[in-house]
Amino acid sequence: MTHTESNHVIHSTSKYYVGLMSGTSCDGIDAALVEVNDKGLICLDTHYQAYPDALRARLLSVIAGAAMTAHDFSLLDYQLATAYAEMVNALLHKIGVSANEISAIGLHGQTIDHSPPVNTWQLGSAAHVAALTGIDVIADFRTMDVALGGQGAPLAPALHQALFYQDKPLAVLNLGGIANLSYLTADGFIGFDTGPANCLMDLWVSKHKNFTHDKSGVWAASGEAHPALLASMLSEAYFSKSIPKSTGRELFNQKWLAHRLEAFPEMSAVDVQATLLQLTVQSMVQDVKTHAPEAQQLVVCGGGVHNETLMDGLSSQLAIEVISSQKLGVDPDHVESVLMAWLASQFPDALDLTDVTGAALPHVFGVKHFAKTGKSIK
Repeated sequence: MTHTESNHVIHSTSKYYVGLMSGTSCDGIDAALVEVNDKGLICLDTHYQAYPDALRARLLSVIAGAAMTAHDFSLLDYQLATAYAEMVNALLHKIGVSANEISAIGLHGQTIDHSPPVNTWQLGSAAHVAALTGIDVIADFRTMDVALGGQGAPLAPALHQALFYQDKPLAVLNLGGIANLSYLTADGFIGFDTGPANCLMDLWVSKHKNFTHDKSGVWAASGEAHPALLASMLSEAYFSKSIPKSTGRELFNQKWLAHRLEAFPEMSAVDVQATLLQLTVQSMVQDVKTHAPEAQQLVVCGGGVHNETLMDGLSSQLAIEVISSQKLGVDPDHVESVLMAWLASQFPDALDLTDVTGAALPHVFGVKHFAKTGKSIK
């Protein structure tokens, strides 16, 4: 089990990793300092830094398909790396831990295109992060999986098994921009992306209310879901696609939403928000019932756990208990940054996520970038 400790004592028998996660919400950077030893892992501290408005706008524009030159991509790669390095240095300074006490940084980077089985692409130069922090960086966790015929996502189910499984079938939902579901049993685990969690709701509330998100789902709760629009949205082929599968803003974006709204020009903005929330709830509920049929509990993590209207919707439509991961001692906002640290700690051992991603065989996740010259590559 992972938890947060108030005193940061460095133990000689443990190894320490920093995990950095920038997810499909595209709102900022989550960081976690994780201790790994023979008893498991402990999250010692976490930190969050929002992207500057200009950087976030640029990223969302790129993900939406805006044209960019090679120089623009290169500059954005460097700007993200600088932001990641500043996050690591600020975290270590805050808790009084030196860079030479950290074994490695697990860097996810910012996904700007996820198109399996062709490729997946995350920006944020790992070489620059290594040079700017003086810490080895393990990054590019998804490309080899895609190259081996897998989805490259989700990667969290293996960590969910280690963190949450307690001898009973369990489902775990991570609610970022996109939602992913893990089903954990004594025989192992499966996992896949269910579809949109927060991305469409955030996009819509930003357009009409100038907020980054609908806090607690209050705006959605004040509207009424439109059955015909909801049915149109749920007819999206992705929802009936067999697993393994993964998705992102490449599909669920402004263009997708505008197309669905064409037949409903008079609908109020608040009713669209209410419908988008029900899209998230109903798509996830259907997947829990279909793919986690024996689950005795649903554990929810990610930013969406703070949307009370969404959580109430899950509880009302499922016959099992729905809880935040906080009740199990795991900060719901930092499960994925802990995942990045954990993946770094597993390098260079091969991991078997073939049942999750559909890759042809188990493989090493990540590529190592050394901070200092003269180190052995073994």
